[in-house]
This record gives sequence, C-alpha cells and structure tokens, in this order.
Amino acid sequence: MIQFVIGAAAGYVLGTKAGRQRFEQIKKGYTAAVNSPVTKKAVTMTRKAVADRLDPQPRMREVKNLRTEDGQQVMEPDLD
Repeated sequence: MIQFVIGAAAGYVLGTKAGRQRFEQIKKGYTAAVNSPVTKKAVTMTRKAVADRLDPQPRMREVKNLRTEDGQQVMEPDLD
C-alpha cells in the first residue's frame, strides 16, 4: 500500500508543472501520516488482528536461558 502511495506521488510530481514545491508538500504530508501515533497504533492493531486470525493459539513459548557447568547454553521452556 505504501509503495502504491509513493508511486502515485512520484507520478503526480513528474506529471505536473508544480514541481519541487508540490513534491515537498506531498512528502511532508506522507511523513506526518506515517509518523503519526494514530497510524502506528492502527498498524499494530491490524497486525495483531491478522496474527490472531491466522493462529489464535500461538505455539511459541517463553524460554529460560540456562548455563550448564561446562559453559554450554541451553534453552528450555519457562514453566513459571
């Protein structure tokens, strides 16, 4: 989606006589929209919704980092 918006903005700038000033205006609007807390929250919520829809019972578990006496590192499920 973002690539489409960038492509459309570039096409508009190249296809008009507005030039650099219009490009800077579009760029400023794009930057404001992308860096907006509302946009970031919407993206996070959408990602979570898609992930829940794909797999409501994730199989990943937290693991503890254990070290054996010889210095080897072992990962095992954290059952706490």
